[in-house]
Amino acid sequence: MDAETYPHESVRAELAKWVFDRVDVEGERGVAELLQVSAVPVAVALTPDGRVLRRFEGHFQARKFADLLAEVRSSR
Repeated sequence: MDAETYPHESVRAELAKWVFDRVDVEGERGVAELLQVSAVPVAVALTPDGRVLRRFEGHFQARKFADLLAEVRSSR
């Protein structure tokens, strides 16, 4: 995801509409456990109060990932 999905223009444009943060699951095990991350790659869309909106597990093509993020954002 780091090499192909996140740098893609469509994903960057959609992520600009979110508060985006990365978690080092090795270095921040508490956060990884809280978000129930057991494998990578995984992305978790959260509300401002921490409620999980959607989990994205595995690799996604850029356009599909951008579309899924937009769908989650518009359903709020």
